[in-house]
Amino acid sequence: MRAFQRTPILFLALMFFGLGAAVPLADEGPAGRPPLPLPTSIVPVDRMELDFWRERHEANKARIAEGNVDLLLLGDSITHFWDTAGREVEEYYYGDRNCVNMGIASDRTEHLLWRLGDLPMDKIHPKAAMLLIGHNNLWVNTPQENVLGIKANVDKLHELFPGMPILVLKIFPGGDKKLLKRIAEVNALITEQFQEDDSITLMDLSDLWVDRRGKIIADRLPDTVHPSELGYKLWGAAVEPVLAEMLGAEEKPKMK
Repeated sequence: MRAFQRTPILFLALMFFGLGAAVPLADEGPAGRPPLPLPTSIVPVDRMELDFWRERHEANKARIAEGNVDLLLLGDSITHFWDTAGREVEEYYYGDRNCVNMGIASDRTEHLLWRLGDLPMDKIHPKAAMLLIGHNNLWVNTPQENVLGIKANVDKLHELFPGMPILVLKIFPGGDKKLLKRIAEVNALITEQFQEDDSITLMDLSDLWVDRRGKIIADRLPDTVHPSELGYKLWGAAVEPVLAEMLGAEEKPKMK
């Protein structure tokens, strides 16, 4: 974990989540000095003041309370929009797999972390989860803090569902050159964080979204961030072998 060693706040966060030495969270400086704050990316927070967010979260809560959930799709708007631009694709791949789409637009790692703690997860026993989160943290957190947020969500899923396989996707490329560079930094740290973690499967789908020159492929990411229907078809086909195996299901052929 060399990438995190030089930042005191991140070091404290690593200790908090059991990723470092077992020492107190409080700053060990002079007496009376307040402890350093944890990164926002790992502190659960809701967005219940937003009608659309509260309504979607409550709908997910009601669905999960019914039980019979085998697959969780977890993330922000990129996952949320399986329900819009990717609706037919979602139905093809996941319509018969007892799937709950838990993506909510504009969410950051801390928002998903809060939702995971507020849902009646004791009612379900999912077989697998696909996690894509962190894009919206690019503007408010350092790459190291972003990865801590992703790790916090993975740890929460392990706590809720011990032994459940998780497919973790690296952040999709998108935006201008400056943002693409930041995404590359985060994804490199994701590799470092999870490459030796046998509890998850890590996938990088960057080749779906950029050409050999590193340019965004417009008909796949029309706004440089969110997939088109074609983009969701490519995404669904790319992860299908992994998810089918995790679910113990027959692999579906690529959607035409």
